[in-house]
Amino acid sequence: MNSKDMKNKRVFITGATGFVGAHITKHLIELGANVTVLIERCDSTSYFSICGLDKKVNIYYGDISNGALIEQILVEQKIEFIFHLAAVALQDLAYKMPKVTFQVNIVGTYNILDAARLHMDTVKAVLVASSDKVYGDSDVLPYNESMILQGSNPYDVSKVCQDMLARSFYHSYKLPVAVGRFGNIYGPGDNNFNRLIPGTIQKLENGESPVIRHPANGVFKRDFLYIKDIVNAYMYMLYNIEKEGVVGNAFNFGTGIATDIETIVNKIKAVMNCENIESVIQQSDVNEILIQQLDPTKAFERIGWKAEYSVDMGLAETVDWYRNVYFKLN
Repeated sequence: MNSKDMKNKRVFITGATGFVGAHITKHLIELGANVTVLIERCDSTSYFSICGLDKKVNIYYGDISNGALIEQILVEQKIEFIFHLAAVALQDLAYKMPKVTFQVNIVGTYNILDAARLHMDTVKAVLVASSDKVYGDSDVLPYNESMILQGSNPYDVSKVCQDMLARSFYHSYKLPVAVGRFGNIYGPGDNNFNRLIPGTIQKLENGESPVIRHPANGVFKRDFLYIKDIVNAYMYMLYNIEKEGVVGNAFNFGTGIATDIETIVNKIKAVMNCENIESVIQQSDVNEILIQQLDPTKAFERIGWKAEYSVDMGLAETVDWYRNVYFKLN
């Protein structure tokens, strides 16, 4: 299967109004797919709304805790492919709202998988968004897929459960599932300004000092992955889902490079010609993983994927979009 084969295919996307979900939705529409989304509401400042995607998809209103609604969508729309992206995705929010986090990330994922299991006559693939957070605070870097999953805080644990649930449905029921474990995703369209990259761009645009958080025991380093590489990762999983060694598997998607957050902030300053604005250093009050770095070898060997964007390339495109699109609209 390739991009030409997506025309008129019936696709269901959860989390479509989120940052990654909107990019996936837009890409599939451009390929000619018939896209159905489940959303709770539509934020006018989201990439989903800015791109006018609400006018190009079939919309159901509700949330993934409603298993009956999930099954209704699969039946009514004769869904063939599912992209499950809906989640409580922020660590700080997960800390404050563990019950909601577990309800959405774990129960919601179960609802998707079980509805797909009941309709395997039509469902050909389920792609589930996991995270590099499933590996926990490991002394061994970079992470590879054979390592034990050991999340320790509410968000990380919820992603471990989600990840294992998805793969268990392949091993137990032969549901055609693949799981993506992603690094820190950035790019045009992320309107959550509590995140490092959009938050830094917004503050610098306003002439304010960006905030850099450091833990007590060092500096945070992350594997930053550009949104276009993420979209490609999902499509590579989909196109190869029937292959042995792909279906039922989890894949790391990252650059393989861990970059400290101060370096990222300084790179953004350079792109925006704001080197004269000093950063504010704060101590992190959340127990987060110190360093994260993904080994993407398995994804390259089995599905042919590798990151095409360097951090410098991705940040340049990202800053350009915020300055020439988002800030002019808002």
